[in-house]
Amino acid sequence: MRGEQENNCLQIIRDGIFSSNGKLLQNPFTGKTYKEVSVEEFLTERVWFINPDCHKFFFGLMEEDRIEIEKILYLAKPNENASEFPDFTFENGFIEHFQITSSKVTRKGATHKKEESAFDAKVAKETEELKKEWNETPSYSEIRTKSWAFTNPEHSYEYLEESFRTVWKHHIDSLNKYCGNKEVGIFMIEYTEFALAMTEQVYTKWKDGMSSGDMRDEEKFKFYRLSRDKKLLNFISQYKDKIKYVIFVYGNRFEIIRLENIPYLLNLMPWDYYIYPLIAGKVVSVGNICVPGILPKEE
Repeated sequence: MRGEQENNCLQIIRDGIFSSNGKLLQNPFTGKTYKEVSVEEFLTERVWFINPDCHKFFFGLMEEDRIEIEKILYLAKPNENASEFPDFTFENGFIEHFQITSSKVTRKGATHKKEESAFDAKVAKETEELKKEWNETPSYSEIRTKSWAFTNPEHSYEYLEESFRTVWKHHIDSLNKYCGNKEVGIFMIEYTEFALAMTEQVYTKWKDGMSSGDMRDEEKFKFYRLSRDKKLLNFISQYKDKIKYVIFVYGNRFEIIRLENIPYLLNLMPWDYYIYPLIAGKVVSVGNICVPGILPKEE
């Protein structure tokens, strides 16, 4: 069976398609969710199981593509051969998961992942030591706290592009050796670091201080979006005969892109996007105060 990482990533997509406000959508007449119906019932009653806002996740998909993707997400099963390509299969195709990084990659792997893993291990170890200490010497008068801060190592779009192309080609090599059904190929690409932001370069040649009325604002994103990366969209479109859809997952959000229709998406983006690193990280805190038990009344 597949690992936790792959299953969690696929579940993010299923939640976005088949849930709303954290709850699985139900057929109002039967009370059933997509997990409780047959394939035939799912296809005939699919309107009840689909989040009406999920069109915001679809880029270049026709109506028949949307139906196909929904059916795939309903039917996809983990590959029982855990060490083999692909991660998930369905009747006429596959889903293969991989992660990319915008940090430097060495022989030991991505710098971000390595440093964050070391940070998490340190926090876990010191948290256990604090629990023991605080249990031995309880405090009833003040809250005791301890915090740890992790700052992202160096990130850049150049690192992300290199990671994307390298890992993509590696999985294309695996696909070329795959003997199973690959009529519908899907790469599920996950970016977990939240280290890059994007700004549309509409006004790079604009006169400084000149007004633009109500014409338009630059599109800005706090997170990297593959759907706005013209360079990598052009790169993956070369593989439209091998890969039908790319599902790009970032945090608990995702984009589903039909490779064949990327030229139409590019027509909507006359300007490039400036992709730049954020000064970001995370803070972990623990706290403790003991509440004394009810003392016996004095006689």
